[in-house]
Amino acid sequence: MSRIFSLFLLCLALSAFAKERSLFANPDIRSSYSPMLQKKNAVYDSLLPALDGDKAFQDLVRGTPKLWSLDRLDKLGDVVTRLKVEVIYLDGVREEQFCEINKSETHGSDLWSVRMGVDFTSGESNTVPVHVQQCLDFVRNELGYKVKKGGRVVEVPAKKILDEIKKSNIPAALDPDLQAKVLSAHRQVNITGQCPTDIEAYAILLDVWDQVKGLPTNIAAMNDRLNPEFNGDRKVHSCAFSREWNQKYSEESSLLCDEAKMWCKYSQSEDGTTRWQLDPASDAFVFQPFLGLFGGKSIHKGGGMLDLRILALSNAMFLEAYLDEKGFPISLGLITVPEK
Repeated sequence: MSRIFSLFLLCLALSAFAKERSLFANPDIRSSYSPMLQKKNAVYDSLLPALDGDKAFQDLVRGTPKLWSLDRLDKLGDVVTRLKVEVIYLDGVREEQFCEINKSETHGSDLWSVRMGVDFTSGESNTVPVHVQQCLDFVRNELGYKVKKGGRVVEVPAKKILDEIKKSNIPAALDPDLQAKVLSAHRQVNITGQCPTDIEAYAILLDVWDQVKGLPTNIAAMNDRLNPEFNGDRKVHSCAFSREWNQKYSEESSLLCDEAKMWCKYSQSEDGTTRWQLDPASDAFVFQPFLGLFGGKSIHKGGGMLDLRILALSNAMFLEAYLDEKGFPISLGLITVPEK
């Protein structure tokens, strides 16, 4: 008794009665009856007529125009994840409503394929719209979803990943897909205590810079995590811009800052110690020679020492950006310090 749910009537109901369209473009919604409900429908009962599940569901759509939408799901852009649902009408007296991800058809966040058992026959029939919404919310939390933003597709990770991103203090200014990639590098740092070995950790740095460059410099956070006197003697490393160079060149580092005077002393095992003064106007550190011209001159005084910005990317990583006089990043790398 399996039948294709009437997509035309469903879409007509959505367009006619919804204040806002379904978030999913052309959802593939099919229906069937459970074996128990098929048996119940086959027995004549003058007091309880056979259930017309499709009609009951269309009436539900008319009364619940946002049935196939989730609050805030599209706040980042237009949802491009596809939705495929098999609605199974149940005998509510003997069966309970359910929600299952069809793992054989589901393709991560590209396609949600869901089996959803609904009860229109018992006193629980008024809970069907809540059940549908809770089911979609469950699937979102398990699989994540994709949106189109500014001409590109952005993946919003599953809830457990989002929770880990939040716990790791990865900037909210980053798009969710970049947050997930930063989280991957963050995990590596915490496991190995060294620079990330995944080349993607460095390949994404320009995109990361573009999205976090507006964040303010936080000298206190830098001093707390990068100064061995305050960070529990955790090892700090300055990481080059690529995996290849990190195999040859990865410096042990430390940063000592005076928040009140807005300066920092940056010590690197290979490059020695440099001193930097924070310029409030550009929010960048400007190179300051120790004695005379020792160690070079700042680009602002005709020298070759670029400006420096250090921005927190997680509890275990900072972005290290060397900038020209126009604020353009000439070199991007990471400063790492494992959480434990």
